[in-house]
Amino acid sequence: MNSIMSITSIFILTSCLILTGCCALIILNADLNLGRLENFNKIVFFIDKEYESEEQLKKIQDEVSGLANVKSWRFISKDEALENFLKQIGSYDELLEYEDIFNEVLKRNQLGHSIEIEYETIDDLGTLDYQIRVMEGVAKKKNGEPNIKNEAETAELIKNIKNIITLVMIGFLIIMFVVAVFIILNAVRLSVHARKQEIIIMRYIGATNFFIVFPFLLEGIIIGVVSALLAYVSQSYIYAGAVSAVRGMEGGFGIIFADFSEVNIPMFAAFMVIGVLCGIFGSGLSSRRYLQA
Repeated sequence: MNSIMSITSIFILTSCLILTGCCALIILNADLNLGRLENFNKIVFFIDKEYESEEQLKKIQDEVSGLANVKSWRFISKDEALENFLKQIGSYDELLEYEDIFNEVLKRNQLGHSIEIEYETIDDLGTLDYQIRVMEGVAKKKNGEPNIKNEAETAELIKNIKNIITLVMIGFLIIMFVVAVFIILNAVRLSVHARKQEIIIMRYIGATNFFIVFPFLLEGIIIGVVSALLAYVSQSYIYAGAVSAVRGMEGGFGIIFADFSEVNIPMFAAFMVIGVLCGIFGSGLSSRRYLQA
């Protein structure tokens, strides 16, 4: 009976640890992929056409260099902008007949200079956007608004999705931990209940509480360690299989995965701590009620 209950406890705790590990890995990879999307967000602002001299342009560039939350920036001249524009439409053969119009555009070049900024973090994007808007030399639209191409809404959406996924998975992680503790408590309680006569007899002959509880605590520790080892080995194979399956699909959906070697030590330590604590807590709490005999 005791061995059956111990095996049951190991099986339950191992299953809960694996599910908990899966949740943690999903959070890690979701954060990794959504964080990568943030790096594509940039701000582009156009310079007023009256600012043509090298001194004026240098002043604007120096001011950009002094802004906070700027990872990198690049000055795009109006000639480069025109060249990029012609490259974009050059692949459309049906437009090539309007070569004379293109030549006129090239001659007049009504495009302006611009600066492309890649920012460090989304959190301070609002501040950076405001600093650019009040900067001298920024071109205005017809409605008087600064001529800025800002992906703030997209960036904020990505950030919100990332936070929601993280919160949901953390919530699920907490629920799984609570369920694991609850199940282990009941499993160990049944094991202790099966030996209640032994506990009562030891209590009657004068055995100390520690002497009575220690074998159960030791059993709980063993259950926790064995469960942690089984869960860790199983988790490594499950993760490797899942990653291989996704990468084997067409294109792999562009998803990148954290290498298990990067998280194996923290995960092993977490499994050990959770497993041993569950075992000790479950055994100690379950045997406590019989110490009152």
